[in-house]
Amino acid sequence: MTAPTSRPGRAPVWSGAAVWVSGAVSGFAGLWWLVQVFAGPLGPTMIGWLLAPVSCLAASVLCWQTGRDPGVPDAARLFWRRAGTALAVFSLSMVSRFADSVNPDLSMTARMSMISALAHGVGVILLVYPLLRLPLGTRSRASRYALWLDLGTVMLASAVFLWFFVMRNIVGVAGGPGGGSATMAASVALMVSGLTGVFIVVKVALTGANSLDRRALGLLAGALAFGGLGSAFTPLLVAEGIVHVDTGLIVVPVSVLLIGLGARYQAAGRAVTAKAERPRRRFSPLPYLAVAATDGLLLLTVGQGDPTDRVVVAFGAVALTGLVVVRQLSAFRENDRLLTRLDAGLLELRRHEQRFRSLVQNSTDVVSIVSADNVLTYISPGVRAVLGYDPAEMIGSSNGDLVHPDDQPVVAGKMAEICGTPGATTTVHLRLRHADGSWRWFEMTSANLLDDPAVCGVVNNGRDITESRDIQERLSYEASHDVLTGLANRALFGERIGLSVGNPRPGHRLSVVLVDLDDFKTVNDTLGHTVGDALLVAVAHRMQDNVREGDVVARLGGDEFALLLEGVSAGAVDEVVDRIRNALAEPVLADGHVITVRASFGIVDGVAGDDAVDLLRQADIAMYEAKGRGEGGSQRYRPGMEARGAERNRVAAELRTALAEGQLRLHYQPVVTLPEGTLSGVEALIRWQHPERGLIAPGDFVPHAEATGLIVPVGRWVLREACRQTAAWHAEYGAAAPATVSVNVSARQLQDSRFAAEVAAALRDSGLPAHRLTVEITESTAVGGGSTAETLGKLRDLGVRISLDDFGTGQSTLTLLAECPVDQIKLDRSFAPVPGPDVIATAVVQLARVLGVEAVAEGVETPEQAEHLRALGYEQAQGFHFARPMAAGDIAAAIEARAPRSRVAAA
Repeated sequence: MTAPTSRPGRAPVWSGAAVWVSGAVSGFAGLWWLVQVFAGPLGPTMIGWLLAPVSCLAASVLCWQTGRDPGVPDAARLFWRRAGTALAVFSLSMVSRFADSVNPDLSMTARMSMISALAHGVGVILLVYPLLRLPLGTRSRASRYALWLDLGTVMLASAVFLWFFVMRNIVGVAGGPGGGSATMAASVALMVSGLTGVFIVVKVALTGANSLDRRALGLLAGALAFGGLGSAFTPLLVAEGIVHVDTGLIVVPVSVLLIGLGARYQAAGRAVTAKAERPRRRFSPLPYLAVAATDGLLLLTVGQGDPTDRVVVAFGAVALTGLVVVRQLSAFRENDRLLTRLDAGLLELRRHEQRFRSLVQNSTDVVSIVSADNVLTYISPGVRAVLGYDPAEMIGSSNGDLVHPDDQPVVAGKMAEICGTPGATTTVHLRLRHADGSWRWFEMTSANLLDDPAVCGVVNNGRDITESRDIQERLSYEASHDVLTGLANRALFGERIGLSVGNPRPGHRLSVVLVDLDDFKTVNDTLGHTVGDALLVAVAHRMQDNVREGDVVARLGGDEFALLLEGVSAGAVDEVVDRIRNALAEPVLADGHVITVRASFGIVDGVAGDDAVDLLRQADIAMYEAKGRGEGGSQRYRPGMEARGAERNRVAAELRTALAEGQLRLHYQPVVTLPEGTLSGVEALIRWQHPERGLIAPGDFVPHAEATGLIVPVGRWVLREACRQTAAWHAEYGAAAPATVSVNVSARQLQDSRFAAEVAAALRDSGLPAHRLTVEITESTAVGGGSTAETLGKLRDLGVRISLDDFGTGQSTLTLLAECPVDQIKLDRSFAPVPGPDVIATAVVQLARVLGVEAVAEGVETPEQAEHLRALGYEQAQGFHFARPMAAGDIAAAIEARAPRSRVAAA
């Protein structure tokens, strides 16, 4: 960052005063010196040396003030602080010279003590050193070599001229009567100072200024040159007999004035930076001018003058000629190297150009240039592979001929937008016609290069994004649709409900229907997921075929579907549900398997402004209410259903705790023979010993277990506990123990493909023989077919007995007995007759005889019923007349107290 620029008006007042003091001293010293030279001694010499320290101190103040100016670059501030230190040392030298001027021990021709000379030399070194440290401004080794040759050329020519015009006279004076070794040494030192000043001047001319102000650097060079050359004239004055005055009396004030003015210019001018510096010329005539001047001096001395002068000048001219030759040879070699690099660069440029052309011609992107009037002036060969067109035939055609009609307004607007701004770019997605007539999606980036003479058009870079766009659209579709069925998924269905309830039309009605397939898990478990997926696809098609075009059908997950019906009455919704139910009732051929589907429907009606989440929740409650009835029916949501759902969830949660903490109990109801009343078997009936509510009957929690699926783990516990207890009775009482134990099994258990294995494990773990276990199923369970029939077959293979409970209450009884062989049928309690003729009870016992199965009468509550059933031919019965369900301990007590042919006491 460039430092702030310092301005003259902002410099301190004492800075300007220092300039005036230095200038006044210099003017007075010059005037006084001239009077001394031409009018003779005028007053004591020490007056001149008294003014010199004042001038040095004033210039030192100026230098230090510039060195502390924040507007001056850092490198320049360091230089001026060093210059101020050097001038301070010069002021000490001038004080010593003042002391020398009044010292009577020094002659008039050598009034300069060792102390003065030492202080003078230190001051020169302190001032010259930072000037020599100024950067050369060159970068390469060849340029530095050429710079030193140019500096050497100018310095050698300057030395020749100094010898010819100054030093030969000084040598003559030193060898004369008034000279001496001191005069010679002083003269040599002065010449060195002069050459140093010339070196700095030449360096500034050849390299330019990097840190210091150019005017300030020129004044510094002038001060050194004037100081060196001016002091050289002191011996000449002595040779002319002017021994009372020293050139230092005018050289010092003027030189330090120039240095002070340089510091002032530096502070007043703008800060010099590398960016602000004017570029240095690649060629400087100064060395050649120096050679020409030396050659002229050589011609001047030919045939006249002292032979020594001619030798010195001739030697200098020859040396300068040699330096010029070396400089030219160096320049030739550098030019040759640059030409070689230029050729290599041009070759590399051609390679880059060929590579770029190859990339454009073989790229799958299509690069084109369009003129301001929308005419193609160039198109890359990639258009042949991407769109199937010949690029040569497309030149001169309109750019809009291939654009899809729907995209043309957008493309035209984008082109008009960037054509008004040079260098502007835009990106648009559009469709271009392929040669085969199809449309391809492109991402087109356009840049306005109409003002570029190499292009003169709008450059279009097109990339075929058809495949990526198809993937993006497919991903977007899959994010909102079910992959298997193609229906809307839960997210899209919820969004559509939200839009529907947000419809501002007054009187807008909608209905949400949730559909859950009954016992779908059994299909996956028994027939595999492939069949289950095929079934879901078939169900989805049948639902879509029975709704209107604008209705939404969704699959929420698993076997749960949903419908969104808008603008229809409740009766119309019921008709849609009935159509779908009837369509699902038709057998489905899924992957070679014929499957009958039954579903439960939950319906909720809503209006605009309802909460979408609440509607889904209410439809879910209604669906579970319908599913709990187990009829594959439908249920419309009514207020208060949440309470039943909450009750079901509460009971289910407590039932899980009961399973984990062992709160379930089994009671056993005896099955007896007729007419003796001998214990022949027991039926295991579940109870719940609730820690707060006491003993709970199965009717209060089994329906909830059925609805929530907990009936499977509960039934597993009943099976294992019944087998264990019956085995224990046989181990303890032998033949007096109940011959069989009956366990009620739900439809969910039979549809589980693992149920037969669980029965086998329970028998194995308890040690109970398979023929002593009777599995009781209802008629509605037995007609399930599929996995149910397969499970019953496996149970019969194990040797487990099958009992058909509640016989006579269902449909197709005779067909069922033919297709599902059983070992026992139980007459439902509703058919237990009173004394008198009974057609149903008689038909059942006769059917049992024909089929060779046992017939058991349930619900016998009076002696008259027992006697009548015996008379009809029933050999076994159970009911409160014989015994109520009792705990296992009570059964054991009854066994122990029973006498032969005695009837078991009622519990």
